Amino acid sequence: MERADRLEARRGDWTDGEPLLLVATCERCGQQRYLPRLRCPVCGGEEATDAPASGRGLCVAATRLHAAATTDGEEVRLVLVELDEGPVVMGRAHDDTLAPGDRARLSFRDDGRDGALVPSFAAERP
Repeated sequence: MERADRLEARRGDWTDGEPLLLVATCERCGQQRYLPRLRCPVCGGEEATDAPASGRGLCVAATRLHAAATTDGEEVRLVLVELDEGPVVMGRAHDDTLAPGDRARLSFRDDGRDGALVPSFAAERP
């Protein structure tokens, strides 16, 4: 199978309209990563196995965007979450209380423009 075909075959997450995040595990070294790549960034291995992420992790950063982030001028909150599987992912925050150091839980929300579902996080309450 051609390299580009292998990369295309590995799609099927939220970017394709499916409400899930995929974490790839390198079959050579076990490195886990988010976002498809032709080769492992650690060992260069070409084979990886995709599995759905648990959707839980630790919020490591949060910010607010004000300038033209939406057509109606509404503020957008972005967060970086280190998934329990290891990779760090970016998503929107739909919980104003979510802050760095909080446990976070993933859901998929309408982006408010074209109906696409985007990763969104909220604080995980016990």
